[in-house]
Amino acid sequence: MSSKPENRSKPLLEFRLGPWLFSPGIIPTLATIAFLVLLLNLGAWQMRRAEFKQDLIDRYENRSEQAALDFESLVQLGQNSMDYPLEIRGKLDNTKVLLLDNRTHRGRPGFQLISPLHTQTHVILVNRGWVAMGETREDTPNFPKPEETITIKGHTHVPNPDYFVLQEDSYANVKWPFIIQKIDLARTATLFDKPLAPFIIREAPDDNSEFVREWHSNAMGPEKHYGYAVQWFSLALALITIYIVVNSKRIHVEKNLNEHK
Repeated sequence: MSSKPENRSKPLLEFRLGPWLFSPGIIPTLATIAFLVLLLNLGAWQMRRAEFKQDLIDRYENRSEQAALDFESLVQLGQNSMDYPLEIRGKLDNTKVLLLDNRTHRGRPGFQLISPLHTQTHVILVNRGWVAMGETREDTPNFPKPEETITIKGHTHVPNPDYFVLQEDSYANVKWPFIIQKIDLARTATLFDKPLAPFIIREAPDDNSEFVREWHSNAMGPEKHYGYAVQWFSLALALITIYIVVNSKRIHVEKNLNEHK
């Protein structure tokens, strides 16, 4: 009775180096390639995020050192009006306050309070800083309500309208104060009769203010992204090392024990 030859899966390749034979299978190779591509992409993404954050820091520092531009010049810049110093006079509207939700300070829940500032030609949203939440989310936080014309000092900021939120804000039948999940200038513009500036003002920190203004303290800096990139690239290197070690074996050469006379 003839026996059929045993079907064995052939290795993808064989490579011999001295006493070692490297012969990986197809499935381990494909799995390793898939995970390697994922790890390298994650590392590259963290590198890009680090460069993006560094560009933000450099831009903020450079524009902060420049002479302040006038309001009309900043309006003309539109989306490129980010991080410029601005000083402007106007009157705050204390009746139409927006509360940017889910903002914490040292573990305490609260809001960033945004007041419209009326000038002769425009309305500008002024982020006055963080305030603690009342007993419930529906309670309006206590905050200063100046009624006279005042001077606002700060830096311009252009909110991202595509900022991810679980539920979009409804601008139908708005009740004041208006609790929002993100700042959408295009939709907020429908709430006012005057044109809305294409940026908001983040008011300058003031130790005597009742608001907490730490605009950049909680942002993840580029150094953390570089650290995460190193971790992902290190995992990729470890994966390659494991792949080589697991698929390598030592060749045992039988010695000829017969002595020649």
